[in-house]
Amino acid sequence: MKKGVIPLLLLLLWSAGGEAASFAVKEVQISLIGDKYQLNARIDYQLSKKAHVALSNGVPLTFKVLLVVEKVRRSFWEPSPFARTLSFQIRYHALTELYRVVDRQTGEEQNFVTQDAALYALGEMSNLSLADKGRLAPGEAYQLRLRADLDIESLPLPLQPLAYLGRGWKLTTGWSQWPLQP
Repeated sequence: MKKGVIPLLLLLLWSAGGEAASFAVKEVQISLIGDKYQLNARIDYQLSKKAHVALSNGVPLTFKVLLVVEKVRRSFWEPSPFARTLSFQIRYHALTELYRVVDRQTGEEQNFVTQDAALYALGEMSNLSLADKGRLAPGEAYQLRLRADLDIESLPLPLQPLAYLGRGWKLTTGWSQWPLQP
């Protein structure tokens, strides 16, 4: 390796650059429609400077949303009546100057003129099916746990070590929870 490459990698790896990035769950609404619980939620995705630069240069970013419905008081080995991981990808196409958001469950694609519009659409979850009413025991207390993350493992391979070790890539809402009473 050349002499100048190692200091450059170290600089990229450890540069801080005041990151004002955050992912936050803004609202959650759980409704019983027929025999299914449905979720409407709003997640606010604010990218770090590094993630913004990567996206603007054509690097696709993948977001994972984890949803778990479980008893409030459950034994360790008791399975959850509902657990699901959703995956979404956002990508910038320089040729068309559009941001494309892809729902990786359905393959549905949407195009947006601005990054802000694409991130806003990415954060809207409407009428998402959760657990069937029959899977929840009446009188038991349940909770919905939700978490959204930037999926570092979906980044291109050369970028993954920088993302794992550097700042500005570990973007998450952390776990949030809401009561669910059948």
